[in-house]
Amino acid sequence: MTTITAPLSQRFWTAVRKRPDPLTSIAFTIPIFLVYHLGLLLVDERSPVDFVSTWVLSLLDASVPAYVMTTLAFALILLLTVWVEQRRGALPISSLGRVLVEALACALLVLMSVGWASHQLLHSGASAALESLGVFDKLVLAAGSGFHEEFIFRALLISGGTALLSRVFRISPRTALLTCMVASSVLFALAHNFGKYGEPFVFSVAGYRTLEGLAFAMLYVTRGFATAAYAHFFYEALVFFVYA
Repeated sequence: MTTITAPLSQRFWTAVRKRPDPLTSIAFTIPIFLVYHLGLLLVDERSPVDFVSTWVLSLLDASVPAYVMTTLAFALILLLTVWVEQRRGALPISSLGRVLVEALACALLVLMSVGWASHQLLHSGASAALESLGVFDKLVLAAGSGFHEEFIFRALLISGGTALLSRVFRISPRTALLTCMVASSVLFALAHNFGKYGEPFVFSVAGYRTLEGLAFAMLYVTRGFATAAYAHFFYEALVFFVYA
C-alpha cells in the first residue's frame, strides 16, 4: 500500500496556520504566570491593571504562604490537565517553540513601529521611575503585563464581549468581534494613564497605544492567547530595557 506524503512546504504552512487550542495556550503561559505571581513577592511591584493578584492577597488576608500555595496549586492543576490531555494526544505541546518565535517577531515589529513612535512623543517621569528598577523587577513587571493585560483586554473583553454582543444583542459575530477588538484596544490605551507608572494623557500617544492594542488583538484572534501573551511580555521587556 502506497502512502502519499504532503510536500514539505505544504506541511510547513499547515503547521504555521494551526493555532493552539485555548487550553494549550493557557498551559503555554504558565511560565510567565509564575514569574509574575511569585516574583511580585520579591519586588513588591504590580502590573498597572493587575487587580487579580491584589484581590487574591486581600481574600487570603495577606497570607504570603497561602498566596504562594494558591498560585502553585493553580499552575499544578493546569499542568495536570495538560498532561492528561497530552497522554490522549490532544495537545501539541511541541508547538511552544513556534509560539515563542512568532511572539518575538511580532514584539519586535510592534517595538519598531508604534512603540518607537509612542516613545518619541512621550516624555514623562514614568521612564525615570522605570530606570530605577533592576533587571529582575523589569522582567516581573513585563510578565505581569503580558499575562494579565492579555487576559483582561483580549481574552475577557474580546472573547467575552463578542459572545455577549452576538448572543444577547443578536449582533453578527463578525461585527461583534470587530467592535470588541476596537473597544478593547481603546481601553488598553487608556489603561496606561493610570497606576504607579501611569503616563500623562497625550492624544497622539493614545492613538499609537490603540494601534498597539489592535496589533495584539489581531495576534490574539489569529494566533491565540499564548502568542499574544508572550508577544506582549517580550514587547514590554524590550521597552523597559531599550527605552526606559
